[in-house]
Amino acid sequence: MSSELDLLALEALGWGPDFGDAYQTFRAALSPGEQQRVTPVRVVGVQRQTFQVRGVDGEQEARLAGASRHSGALTPAIGDWCVLEAASDGSGRLLEVLPRRTTFARALGGEEGKRAGAVRQQVIAANVDLVLIVTSPDLDFDLERLERYVLAVQHSGARPVLVLNKADLHAQADWWVEQLRSLGPDLEIHVTSAQASQEPGSQGLESVRGLLTPGVTLALIGSSGVGKSTLTNALLGRPAAPTGEVRASDQQGRHTTTSRTLYAVPGGGLLIDNPGLRDIAVWDADAAGFEDLEALATQCRFRKCTHTTEPGCAVQAAVRAGEVSAARLAAFQKQSGRRGRR
Repeated sequence: MSSELDLLALEALGWGPDFGDAYQTFRAALSPGEQQRVTPVRVVGVQRQTFQVRGVDGEQEARLAGASRHSGALTPAIGDWCVLEAASDGSGRLLEVLPRRTTFARALGGEEGKRAGAVRQQVIAANVDLVLIVTSPDLDFDLERLERYVLAVQHSGARPVLVLNKADLHAQADWWVEQLRSLGPDLEIHVTSAQASQEPGSQGLESVRGLLTPGVTLALIGSSGVGKSTLTNALLGRPAAPTGEVRASDQQGRHTTTSRTLYAVPGGGLLIDNPGLRDIAVWDADAAGFEDLEALATQCRFRKCTHTTEPGCAVQAAVRAGEVSAARLAAFQKQSGRRGRR
């Protein structure tokens, strides 16, 4: 493997200077011989024991290196950038997960959470720039659940974009759009009819395609049956993701996507398709982890501080100092408010 990076090829996969700096730091600690065998790759598929990765040399299968070589505690997720070492037999080993730009996670619940011990989250996708929160104008539409999706996306570090899909189900989508606008005046909203994407007069697909510029990674989330896989296929221009029918009884869809895959989009950009998340409890800002803010809150002057206008608020002081983002504070306040209503 060449020590010279093909930056154009890597940038098309979402590479940036932050990943480059972390990669060079890790590489500098290797011996000269080892340096010749490593290269950065991006995880584009996750199986039970192996990972599909893509880099300047194309796509291949890789496994995690042994614990003695894998210095980080992170397990690669879809979208991660890793350091790949080529073995003598031609196989690849992942030595390191480079620091993530954004992290999209869900809470571990039930027996899964108990087995995880102190680990409270499962990373669903990493280094995502935009997240399309897809819904439809039918019985699936749930404004409170959509608000919680928005908060979870904002907490991840990615930018949420709302998509009202299946607009062809209703002649007028204005009422539904107004409901979505109530979630935040700055949220971008697109109205689409992905099922009719190949028909004349289809709605919204070009504006959504405009989000997928070279190097930008976009993910789709939403309940089963809202058309995420259909939207994925429309954006890719090919039937890459399986689709299914919606049950007439409750207008819920079957889970047609069972794995996470990162696709290269014709014309630029990358797209991650995720399994449907019908129950927001598996992906909720309540479980996003606010331990640091909760610790700060114990230093507030008032015990029941709302972290808005009270004097002596330690959380607001951290926001003013640039130590906590305003978006993260808003998510924390939403969480606290929901706890108070329970």
